[in-house]
Amino acid sequence: MSTVVHLFPTPAPAPAASRLLKIGQLAARSGLTARNLRFYADAGVFGDLPRSPKGYRLFPPQAIQWVRILKASQAAGFTLDEVQELLRALRQDSAPCAHVRDALGGKLRVLESKLAEIKLLVEILRITLGTPDGQSSDLGCNLMETLLAEAERLPALTELRA
Repeated sequence: MSTVVHLFPTPAPAPAASRLLKIGQLAARSGLTARNLRFYADAGVFGDLPRSPKGYRLFPPQAIQWVRILKASQAAGFTLDEVQELLRALRQDSAPCAHVRDALGGKLRVLESKLAEIKLLVEILRITLGTPDGQSSDLGCNLMETLLAEAERLPALTELRA
């Protein structure tokens, strides 16, 4: 029986701290600048982050996913505070789907309301632009009179009259 001598011993597994990412590494992998990452970290979006002995922020590997969630959430209209809540739920909640579902449903309702308002504004502008040009006695332009009359249908103006 022969004995195998290893000239190059297998290295020991790296300590957990070496898997943490410095801000420049996260920037390179996430597409955000280090400056943006500092801003988000200072705002608390990433929760409490450890620091290196030299004081550098250290990000866990899942921070790459956090940045992807941040970008997608902001693109969907979430505010920074709302994104922070979503990420907090994902980091701390053992069953975060209910929180995420509620947040997404709330955002959908807000966007549907805005969409309805935008559709009404488009309709008002089409009606106004369909008005023939002409001099009006009060405003000097028929278009403006039509716009004022049609704008009465806008909820924001209805609230002001109430």
